[in-house]
Amino acid sequence: MSEGHRARAVPSETRQTEEVLRLRLEGRVELLESALGRYRVLSEALAARGWRRRLRDEPALLHEVLEVEPALTEALERTERRGELEGWPSGSSIPRTARRVRELREELSTRARARLRTLLFPTDGLSLEGCLRQLEAMRGQPLDLERTAGEPFALHLGSVSGKRKYVVSVLYVLGCLGLWGLMWLLLESGNWGMALGVGLPAMALWLGGAVALLRRWVPGAVWLTPERLLWMAPGDEPPVSVRWDALSSDAIQQDAREGLIVRGGQVLHVSGLGREEAARLRTLLELFRDERVRAQAKQVERPVELLRYSALLRRGTAWTEGQAVMTGRGVYFLPDPKSGAALLRAATGRTLDSRVELDWVLEGLRWQPASELDTYLVRAVAEAGGAAWSSSDAQVAWDIPLEQEVHLSRGPEVLVGKVGFDERDLAHKLLSSWGGTVQAFSRKPYT
Repeated sequence: MSEGHRARAVPSETRQTEEVLRLRLEGRVELLESALGRYRVLSEALAARGWRRRLRDEPALLHEVLEVEPALTEALERTERRGELEGWPSGSSIPRTARRVRELREELSTRARARLRTLLFPTDGLSLEGCLRQLEAMRGQPLDLERTAGEPFALHLGSVSGKRKYVVSVLYVLGCLGLWGLMWLLLESGNWGMALGVGLPAMALWLGGAVALLRRWVPGAVWLTPERLLWMAPGDEPPVSVRWDALSSDAIQQDAREGLIVRGGQVLHVSGLGREEAARLRTLLELFRDERVRAQAKQVERPVELLRYSALLRRGTAWTEGQAVMTGRGVYFLPDPKSGAALLRAATGRTLDSRVELDWVLEGLRWQPASELDTYLVRAVAEAGGAAWSSSDAQVAWDIPLEQEVHLSRGPEVLVGKVGFDERDLAHKLLSSWGGTVQAFSRKPYT
């Protein structure tokens, strides 16, 4: 090639190289600008109170960011490096866009990690892409709230009709009465403009405040079935479900706010139920975490009929206070105060460090075959030093009206207790199923 041809070729090759670099730069700039909008929208969504519901309802928010995130880091570094080499002014559009993308990316990373920590997911060592993919995995699919064939029942805890709701409702009514009184005084004085211009907006604000407090204060609701635990949080949060077979040995923990944390495929942070309801829920969780209890529960079409009442057991000359559990097969006496813990241990082999009431354990064990429930009760009686009388061994004192007491005996031992007014029909039905002559009784309350 001659010198003239070589001289003309060099500028042509240079222009081609510059054109390629320009096109590559434009592609990177387009990527940065696209990421800028996507990061901003997702960051705002994660900052909102109902962020979980929004991620579930708008899956594109996460998908669009994950689409650009793998290539963004390299594009950002190359663009900034070229700007430094070519000395781009810091206030020009490309450096400004790159700087804003980096700021938004840091903000998004902080918020994504914060949201994962509320779900008790460790974020140490996770990149932004890793955090977003974890959020996408936890987002899950819309839950089917209908019971399946393997869920013959659903136990319910919590309600939107809690005490806090009534407190807010009373405050709202009192506030409305006060505002109506103010409007009446203004109307009586002929000040129509102030009455309509101030009174009506004030009532609207008061109503909005009451609704906001209700959404924030009312407890959520929990449903337990033999297959899963479903938590419906108050406010805008979507329902969350975990399967029992996804729970590990340490999956159920108490938090510092009288709530429970349940870790499974999803993380449930159950709060706002109150101390007693939280203890009741923990008891039921521990019960249904047992694989045998769940398997037996799936086979039951209806709960066992039983009656729990306070009773006294006399052996010799000594009387022992405790709880009696009456079924169609007999009666079981468990001494206070560890009757609930004894029955839970008989069914699951585990002991809780929290309060366990006998009624809470029976609530779950009613959904077992009658023979299994009898087995658990006999084990608990043997451990606690109580009494277990079959229906064929126990003697019913029918000459004593049930309005006064349930009087049972076996040999020299006597078991007496009083059932509530609403429980007498059930007591009469269970005792009648034992056989013997049944004496009619009056439904008037005993005095």
